[in-house]
Amino acid sequence: QWYQRRVRGESFDHVTLFNNHGSMNEVDKLLAESDDAVKFDDYMFLNVTSFQILTCVFLNHFPAIKHTCVNISSICALQAFPSMGMYCTSKAARHMIYRCIAKENPDVNVLNYSPGPMDTSMTQYITQTTVDASIKQMFSDLSAQGRWVDVDESAKKMLTILKDGSYEQGQHVDFFDRS
Repeated sequence: QWYQRRVRGESFDHVTLFNNHGSMNEVDKLLAESDDAVKFDDYMFLNVTSFQILTCVFLNHFPAIKHTCVNISSICALQAFPSMGMYCTSKAARHMIYRCIAKENPDVNVLNYSPGPMDTSMTQYITQTTVDASIKQMFSDLSAQGRWVDVDESAKKMLTILKDGSYEQGQHVDFFDRS
């Protein structure tokens, strides 16, 4: 019984969802070359639909508790990058979902947080497979100049931003926006 009470949230006074699931699209072609409807639907289901459903289930599962929802976003939600069209599109959709959640649910704390560029398997994949020379150069330069954002530093900054609450609900806050 204690486990069931905990799962229903009866022993919590605040719950937080850090929503960071998803995948990268194929960057070995441009968006205008991506004409496979099944691949596009599958990609959007994983990166947008399931994002919305998870958020909805989270909000409804703990109805009488204070909620915080954090979308781990990207500059790609706001800016287009060649060969990353599907990724940018899905990030923009997720960003707007959380902006709408914030407008519709004023009691829910909502943040779109962009952690900055990090040296991950995803950025390595992009560097190795993108068809766009400018993207390859951008990521290569970040590596050569040691300008990747440290994961722990970004996480600490995000937690500070959440604690301070110094942002508009649903706002996109980038790692570089705050000192």
